Amino acid sequence: MQSSLNFFSRHAKEYSNSESHIHGKDLDLLMSMLNPDKSVKALDIGTGPGPVAFRMADQVALSVGLDITEHMLDIAAKKGSDIHNIIFVNGDATDLPFPAESFDIVTCRRVAHHIKNKEKLVEEAWRVLKKGGKFGLTDLLKPLGDKLDVFNKLEKVRDSSYLGSESLDYWLKTIKSNAFNVEDFKTFDINETFDSWLSPVRRNSQSGRKARDLIKKNITYFKEVFGYNAELDSFNKTRFIIIANK
Repeated sequence: MQSSLNFFSRHAKEYSNSESHIHGKDLDLLMSMLNPDKSVKALDIGTGPGPVAFRMADQVALSVGLDITEHMLDIAAKKGSDIHNIIFVNGDATDLPFPAESFDIVTCRRVAHHIKNKEKLVEEAWRVLKKGGKFGLTDLLKPLGDKLDVFNKLEKVRDSSYLGSESLDYWLKTIKSNAFNVEDFKTFDINETFDSWLSPVRRNSQSGRKARDLIKKNITYFKEVFGYNAELDSFNKTRFIIIANK
């Protein structure tokens, strides 16, 4: 947990200005698949500087953003100071500070790979959702062909708070085992340059150099598994969105 706090405290400003986090395809899909309305209360787990919470606030009665990093929440609170139906709360994704059945919608975007006890994350989402409520989860997928687990190794080099991505099969089983009904899911590929993936970490930092070395040492593997393009210095990643109801 401390590594997450340190990493996100150092890079809070960069995340608050990240176009990918503010306008990413996964956010657009998440919102369209949930299709919220003005009658509901929504919680965003691991909200960071609040991109999901702010989008929700435009469409729901109350939007609550929860994060464990105070610096992230300070940025979000300042940005949302004139929005009447949004609040930000400090808290742990695996021990939510809310009573059972408090929300109609719970979301968790680009956060699960930072959480060790992913089953507890799903259990807590279930607990705070009202009957009939929806859980929207989106994150990175571990590539099916990555038998050496190089993707997770690369992400950990870049980000000390990264704990690991899982397969789509893992997430569907975990969500169903917590009595959720999976309503819909989608996956899509993203092609990223090395620099866009590395951000907010700098190329010439220790982590940046280690990431570059890891790719160089496994260049054939990266080409075969991740579609690495040396000319563009880019490779493919996959994201997923799952919508489940209680």
